[in-house]
Amino acid sequence: MKGMGMELYELHANVEQALGMVHATRGILGAEVCGSWYEEQVVQLRHDAEHPSDDRQALQTRTTCGLSILVIMADGERQTVGFGVTTDDLSRDGLLEALEMAKHHVVPEPWRFMLPCPLAVPTPDVLLHDPQVLTLLDEHLTQAGVEALDGALSTLQAAHHVRELQVSGTLRCQKEHLVIGNTSGLLVSDTTTGLLAHMAVHLTQAQSRGCGERVATHWQDFEAYEAGVEAAQQALHTLGSRRIPGGEYQVVFGPQAVAALCEDVLIPALSLDTLAAGSSPFAARQGDIIAGALLTVRDDGRLPGMLGSRMMSGEGLPTGTSTLIEQGRLVHFLADAYHAQHLQSQVGAVAPRNGMRHTTNGQSFGMRPGIFPTNIVCSSPEAVALPSLLAPIEHGVYVGGLWRLTVPTGLRTGHCVGLVMGPSFMIRHGQLAEPIQPGTLQWQGNILELLQGLTGVSTTQQPVALATRQSLVLAPEWRCSQAHFAVVDEL
Repeated sequence: MKGMGMELYELHANVEQALGMVHATRGILGAEVCGSWYEEQVVQLRHDAEHPSDDRQALQTRTTCGLSILVIMADGERQTVGFGVTTDDLSRDGLLEALEMAKHHVVPEPWRFMLPCPLAVPTPDVLLHDPQVLTLLDEHLTQAGVEALDGALSTLQAAHHVRELQVSGTLRCQKEHLVIGNTSGLLVSDTTTGLLAHMAVHLTQAQSRGCGERVATHWQDFEAYEAGVEAAQQALHTLGSRRIPGGEYQVVFGPQAVAALCEDVLIPALSLDTLAAGSSPFAARQGDIIAGALLTVRDDGRLPGMLGSRMMSGEGLPTGTSTLIEQGRLVHFLADAYHAQHLQSQVGAVAPRNGMRHTTNGQSFGMRPGIFPTNIVCSSPEAVALPSLLAPIEHGVYVGGLWRLTVPTGLRTGHCVGLVMGPSFMIRHGQLAEPIQPGTLQWQGNILELLQGLTGVSTTQQPVALATRQSLVLAPEWRCSQAHFAVVDEL
C-alpha cells in the first residue's frame, strides 16, 4: 500500500499489524515498531532584475511513508538488536520484509536495555498542529511565495534599488503522521505540521547580501512576506561594509549567532549521548555554575505555534519542559530513554523527552531515535531591550551570524571557531555603527568561557529553525565581556 494522502488511522493499523507479526515470531525478546507518513510541498523562487526572463517559481511535492522494526534478541548471556525497514510498501509482504531484515541483521548490544513502557500523553490546551496545513492547496503555498518575493522587492524599491539585484528563496510546507508501538504495551501517535520561508537578497553591484526567515506551525501565523522584507533589510543594512582589525572586543552575539552556538556546540554538549561518549565539556559538572547567573536555558516541546512542538517523542513518550541551565547552574541534560536508563547512576533520574527521529528526508521511520532538541528557549529574569544591552559598550562587535562553526580540538575542550557573517556591525558608544564585511573575521572562542563571561541577555525571542527543520531556538542577543577575532586573510 502506498502512502499518498495516508490517514493516521491507516498508519496506526499498519503498526498494529507489524506488532502482531512480532508477537507471532519466536525468539524475539522485545520489539519497537515505528510507522510514519510525510509530505512536503516546496516552492523555489528566483528573480534576477537584469535577466527577468530567467525568473522562476517552481513547486514540487514529495510524499514518503514506511515502517521500521527494531528487535531485541538473545545471544547467550547478551542482547543483540536488529533493525529492518520497508519504504513505501506497507503491505503484509512489506512488513514481513522489514521483520526478516531486522532478524537477520542483528549486532551485539553493549548495554542491556528495556523498551519504554506506556506513559499518559497529556493533551495540550492548544492543538500543536494545524489541520488546515494537512490539506493545504498548492496554489496557497505558491501565493505565499509571491508574497515573500513582493516583500523583498517592495522593500528594495522603497530604498531605490530596482536594478542589479537578485532574490531567491524556498518556501516549505511539511506534514507528518507518526505512530510508535512496542511489545511493552506502548502504542501512540502524533501529527505535526510546519511552514518555513527562507529568502535571500543579493545586491550584485555592491556585493551586499541578506537573508530572512519565518517559521510557523499554523497557516494563519505564517508570515512569508516578512521573510522577504527581512532579507532585503539585511542586504540594505550591510551596504558599505568594511573590514576591521582582529583583536579583543566586547561582543554582542545576535539571535542567528546564538542559535548557531546552541545548535552546534551548547546543545550537543548538554545531551546524554555526548556525555556517554566522553565528549561533553560538562561531564561531572551537574549542579555546578557553568554560566552567568542571568542565563536560563530550557527545552520546551509543547510551546504553541513553535516548529519543534509535538505531543510525543520518537520513542512514544510525552514531550514537556526540560530545564538545562537555570540561572547559570547546570541542572539537567537532554535525554532519550536509552541513555536515561544507563546513565541514571551518573546523572540521576532524567525524563527522556528528547528521543526524536529527526531526518531531513522525511523518513522518520528509517532511523532509530537520537537525542534532538525541540524548542530551545534562552531567557533571563534580567533581560533588557537591545539598546540597553548595547549601551555600556564603547568599542565592540555585534556578530549577526556565525558560519562553519566547528570544534577543531573536539567538543570536550569547548574550543570553537566560526566565520563572522552578516549583518554584523561595529559597536561605538553604545550604538550599532558601520557594517562589517561578512567572511573577513573568524571568531575564536571557548563555549565554557563564553558562558561564564555573559554580562547581558536581550528580551528578543527570535525563532530560528535548526538544520533538521524540526527544531528551533528562541534566540535573544547575548552580551559577553570579551571575545577574540582573527582576520581571515591572516590565518
